[in-house]
Amino acid sequence: MDHKEFMTNMSELSIVYIEDDVNIRKYICEFLSRYCKNIYEASSAEEGYTLYKEHKPQILLVDINLPKMSGMELISLIRENDKNTRVIISTAYTNKEFTIEAVELFITRYLVKPITSKDLVEAFKKAINEFQEVFPNFGNIDLGESFFYDRRKRVLFQELEEIGLRKKEMQILEFFIKKNEQIISYESLQNEVWEDEVMTENSIRSQIRNIRQKTHHGIFSNVSGVGYKLYKSEKL
Repeated sequence: MDHKEFMTNMSELSIVYIEDDVNIRKYICEFLSRYCKNIYEASSAEEGYTLYKEHKPQILLVDINLPKMSGMELISLIRENDKNTRVIISTAYTNKEFTIEAVELFITRYLVKPITSKDLVEAFKKAINEFQEVFPNFGNIDLGESFFYDRRKRVLFQELEEIGLRKKEMQILEFFIKKNEQIISYESLQNEVWEDEVMTENSIRSQIRNIRQKTHHGIFSNVSGVGYKLYKSEKL
């Protein structure tokens, strides 16, 4: 996994990070925020478990020595019903008994403090690879009617067949994906896709029509008098 692919994958992740040392937590969060926007931090296992249930993250980063409930106790609790969320643990020590327990709990990697940025990147690369083995469509955007956009490759597919879009058509589609569930006005499309080039509403409608012809009509829904909204799947 090269650096560009790593950054793309990280941008798709939700991460819950549990660490009671505020200085360490601040340092790690600042580093991870360069790659990922969805980082939820907690100072205790109890708080972390609440965040886990609320956000359903792909990756947990957990310190072992937490007040009250330990990190390993938290992971054991999560593993009762969830074998897929990848777990990276941090610790100030290592021993044989701990290593065996880590294997039994399907832990991706344990990091010995002090943790370096290189340690974090390598651990997250491994966690992403493991997660993608379980969920090979992770990072794909479901666009309905068996069409999906692969965010890592920046390619539109229908099942396994690549669908060719022209440059402006792809820019329009990616702009809608970036804005997710927002209603996109003609003015927004004009400003973001065409920038200084003046386009009429009829010209924009023509581009939307071309994308629909190459995919399906429902990929965009019309919002009367405003613009369009991208197809919304339950899996998006």
